[in-house]
Amino acid sequence: MQLQHLKIESSLIIPYALLPGDPKRVDVIGEKLEKFEIVGQNREFRVGVGAYKNVPITVCSTGIGCPSTAMATEVLIGAGARILIRLGTCGGAWRADIPVGSLIIPVASIRDEGTTKEYVPDGFPAVADFGVVQALVEAARKNAQRYYVGINRTHDAFYGNLESITKWGRYLLDSRWQKEDTPILSSEMESSALFVIAALRNVKAGAILAVNADPEPLKERILGKKQQVASESSEIVTEEIVEKMISVALDAMVILSHRPNSL
Repeated sequence: MQLQHLKIESSLIIPYALLPGDPKRVDVIGEKLEKFEIVGQNREFRVGVGAYKNVPITVCSTGIGCPSTAMATEVLIGAGARILIRLGTCGGAWRADIPVGSLIIPVASIRDEGTTKEYVPDGFPAVADFGVVQALVEAARKNAQRYYVGINRTHDAFYGNLESITKWGRYLLDSRWQKEDTPILSSEMESSALFVIAALRNVKAGAILAVNADPEPLKERILGKKQQVASESSEIVTEEIVEKMISVALDAMVILSHRPNSL
């Protein structure tokens, strides 16, 4: 059966799936896989299959934002994907102590977007699978990468107004919280849809994000300090940290494949 949107046969989908946003990164991931081949390309959805350390893997790009991520996630799960890991960039972290070149492993994402509201009410959490988070942490340590585990924010508008960001840090202006910093480590545009749909479909999902720009601290922002906002420090920096992120995600899949009842 041909899959809607992906335009490939459902039999090609492997239970272990990596989900980059950028279609070009499908090929970058493919360089690390054995017997890799592109099996489909339709709109933002580029799909390849291969193997890493004898673990068969599907790689499917999702494009930008939750609507297309939800489409890819639904179709992949329907065709047999059971462990899904998003690989993406998040620009600068929301805390000053998280430098460019770091990796962020979200335990959950704020649902600051519209797609998942069409699935469940606002109170339903977007949470990563605990086992997938554990595997990503273990793989990050194995690869000697600087990583941080915490909350991510998923939103819709790349060019949204400042208020949409600062609302998450207003509580820090209260004297009670002035010695604290935000638990929100990063902001991107896809993870919450993956987490919610995976939970509803009873499969496992997680994410790993590359910090490819200097920090954009939320605490400084709400205090009115001007910040240089950039989606990346440079293309070279992005390529370097994305390469490291891919290695961690692939090793995490191997770890997960070796666990009893992983699928």
